[in-house]
Amino acid sequence: MKLGTYTFQPEKAQGFDFHVLRVKPETGIRLEPVPDMHSNIAVFADNIAVRNHPDWISQSALGPAKMGNNNYNIYWNVVCATQPDHRAEQLSYMQELDQHSPGVWLNSQYFADHGHCTCPRCIELWRKSGLGWLEWRRKEISAYMEQIRERVNKELVLCIQPDPVSSYERYGVDFDDFAKYADAFNVVMFSKNYATPWYWEMLTRGFKKLLKKPFYISLYVFGPGDNPKDVPTAAEILTVSARCARAGADGFLFLTDNASQIQEFQKAAVANVELRNRLKTYGGQPVQELLDRVSIWEKLV
Repeated sequence: MKLGTYTFQPEKAQGFDFHVLRVKPETGIRLEPVPDMHSNIAVFADNIAVRNHPDWISQSALGPAKMGNNNYNIYWNVVCATQPDHRAEQLSYMQELDQHSPGVWLNSQYFADHGHCTCPRCIELWRKSGLGWLEWRRKEISAYMEQIRERVNKELVLCIQPDPVSSYERYGVDFDDFAKYADAFNVVMFSKNYATPWYWEMLTRGFKKLLKKPFYISLYVFGPGDNPKDVPTAAEILTVSARCARAGADGFLFLTDNASQIQEFQKAAVANVELRNRLKTYGGQPVQELLDRVSIWEKLV
């Protein structure tokens, strides 16, 4: 059972096995890589790239992959997944990050959502391929993952949406294809409320059945600009972690803006002795490993 932090700032909290820095989030803003923090980048979700090149935005019959298009659950602007200049620049960027950090973690390395992309270039590529629409999208994404693997020599972790059933239809993602290139997966289960942990446990069981490589689960603790009243409680996060641990997750990442927010979460988890004792009854070695790790925090916070 490995625990990691997932931060927007180049800061590390004690008591974790590894740290992931959001070197390039969906805003498109880029930070300098840190030698002892894994570099996470959003590949096609890139507000700056779309601002500089409006014609690069991914298209669909329901409108572009743009902030404000409520036909999709998209909260940023997404570049077309076949845009050659963006793809080439991102490959070089990943290779650079691989040289200056322990590994590369990718977000949004797939089509924006179902129905994307219908720009003239994609339509032409699809027709020339002789494949069905969904299979062509899968081939495009998987071929790009192969190119990425050729550039990244250290650890490569592919983040995926928490959809074990229709990721192929929605994003062009084939889990078996991804497993050929990934060292591990990261299932992004961000929510500002984990009051019903059964749903997250159910998703974890689905991914445990489907994924052929180890997988982490990312949980939301505190994002940039959040009101403390609007984020999950430490009790919710600890409970859902235990439920997902017993369902087969290999580790967890806790998302915050900075290290101090991680430390506040650690303090709250340590202080809730009653909850930790109750979670021990959930059974199973993975849950015990998780609780043992939390116990170590007592000496740190």
